[in-house]
Amino acid sequence: MKKITMLFVLLFIFSCQKNNLEGFLLKGDVKGLNNSTLLVLKFIGDNMELDSISVSNDKFEYKGNVDEPYFVQLLIKDGKSTKGKLTEFMLENSKIEITGNSIEYDSVKVKGSKSDKTLKKYFADDKLLSDKWDKLKVDYDKFVEENDTINRKKIAKQLNQIVQVDKVNLVKKYVRENSNSKIGALIPNFCTIENELNQNDWKEIYEYLTPEIRETGYGKRILKKLDTIN
Repeated sequence: MKKITMLFVLLFIFSCQKNNLEGFLLKGDVKGLNNSTLLVLKFIGDNMELDSISVSNDKFEYKGNVDEPYFVQLLIKDGKSTKGKLTEFMLENSKIEITGNSIEYDSVKVKGSKSDKTLKKYFADDKLLSDKWDKLKVDYDKFVEENDTINRKKIAKQLNQIVQVDKVNLVKKYVRENSNSKIGALIPNFCTIENELNQNDWKEIYEYLTPEIRETGYGKRILKKLDTIN
């Protein structure tokens, strides 16, 4: 009987711990904020919502719950206006830490949001392809100026390869690797080449997602884009 009672106690404790982990907890320790106020811009679907966070001695906390990750910006308030952006990231139900110095934008780091980490990694990989495209474009313009048709066409093929193939495959790679999480459906909604994706691309991306993820808000938006192209 004691063992059964102890089992129920352990289950109750575990349940309480689990409930305490639900939602998100945003904790910040950013030098230079002092006792200011942060304006929170939430980009949820096609809508934008506002909120605010009070800062005390450079530290702040913000709690809540989200149905799915969405993009947020934190702006530093200065009276009725703002004096700059502190940071921006994907907010999700997890413990998220923000550290750095408010005077140096690049010093502010966000940790704890898996969707934010994955999305920023995608952007970094996409930027490598964009940088490659930019360098090739310089050569392309030079050959155009020199009326060098042969080399111009060679470079044109490489430029098209980057935009129409490499960047498209990069999006598909991230969707495929995260097909059983909301991140997989999130990536195409934030990708840099939405206009380059054709009907077959959207169909392939949608089919990568598990049935559960297809029913999320981001999954339904992908289906909507596929239907729109049809």
